[in-house]
Amino acid sequence: MAAAHASKEVTSRGIPVSPGVCRGRAVVLRPVNTKIPKRELEETEIKSEILRLENAMVQTRQQIYEVQRRVTEAMGAEDAGIFEAHLLILEDRTLIDEVTRMISKEFLNAEFAVSTISEKYAATLEAIGDDYLRERVADMRDVKHRILNNLMGKDHGGELKNIKEPCVVVAHDLTPSMTAQLDKTLVLGFCTDIGSKTSHTAIMARSLAIPAVVGLKDASDRIESGEYVLLDGYNGAVILNPSDQTLFEYGQLVKKHDKRRKRLRDLDEKEAVTLDGVGIVLSGNIEQPEDAADVKS
Repeated sequence: MAAAHASKEVTSRGIPVSPGVCRGRAVVLRPVNTKIPKRELEETEIKSEILRLENAMVQTRQQIYEVQRRVTEAMGAEDAGIFEAHLLILEDRTLIDEVTRMISKEFLNAEFAVSTISEKYAATLEAIGDDYLRERVADMRDVKHRILNNLMGKDHGGELKNIKEPCVVVAHDLTPSMTAQLDKTLVLGFCTDIGSKTSHTAIMARSLAIPAVVGLKDASDRIESGEYVLLDGYNGAVILNPSDQTLFEYGQLVKKHDKRRKRLRDLDEKEAVTLDGVGIVLSGNIEQPEDAADVKS
């Protein structure tokens, strides 16, 4: 492993959501605080503004279908099914009608209407004491950002496209669609300030087999791009400036897990029998025939 840096080692603890250990230079994705324009419309502009919204919705739907197609090819139908939730948001008549009403009745532009109504829905979901519903807030905001980017002519996930070298991504949050498009050859692992094990982002990380830690609270504020970090997706630790001793210990941990995986592979062709000699059948569900290989593995 690489030599330690002179700077002091600092460890942050979060929630491990995808196993594995990686180390490398950090690339910190800072939130872009794009100011949502608020513009009062003339009555003659209403029809064209609603048409602009509808075009942005169609463009967003096409983008999500494309992400879904790529995920299906790379990871299977089950993981791609995550984006059905995004498509359902686009079909939510209550949400669409509220946005349209704000444009037509309050004479406000589409960007401001989409942002305002989407955030109202997101705040309602966040306030509900249900982990599953709170996690859908990320889906809502993912779709919102796509619609806004399309309305304002901006690229979605442009920061990730600028990554040219292997690195550990550090962000306040990663949307499910951004996570689904991570290049495994360049993104060795990622960590975020917020998130949970049940989030779609966590599910995508596990499917991609990219080590990930979430819920670090302020990692994106404390870590700078270019700093050396070690990410422990087994125990939920992110270590800034790991010492020689830490690098050695994690080298041993990686070897231990590699040996464990090898032992499991060696058991692959053996019969499934309990210690007291009772044979059992291991079964798995699949959605499509091509999923059988993953279940067998």
